[in-house]
Amino acid sequence: MKLGTGGLSRAYRAAAHSCLQRASVIETYLYDRIEVEAPYESVSVIYRAIAPPDVVLVGESYGELQTFQLDVRKSLFEAFEQQLVERQLSYRLLSTR
Repeated sequence: MKLGTGGLSRAYRAAAHSCLQRASVIETYLYDRIEVEAPYESVSVIYRAIAPPDVVLVGESYGELQTFQLDVRKSLFEAFEQQLVERQLSYRLLSTR
């Protein structure tokens, strides 16, 4: 059975509509990865700043200074950066994703 141009168009539209009705929305965020060095007395400041999915702890190491690797949402990076500057914590940008 041939559908013709109108029937084929309706069939494609119905198939696309059905797929979109069953699809789910997946939220994705863009992040900047930074490394923050903090003296022992400032570690609690960093832990309080971790708030997934906005700020995610990726890794940490302890030594003379505690070093944290954090993923910070790009849309919130400037505000997070300002908090670090106000608390006089050193940081460096590692990568953007």
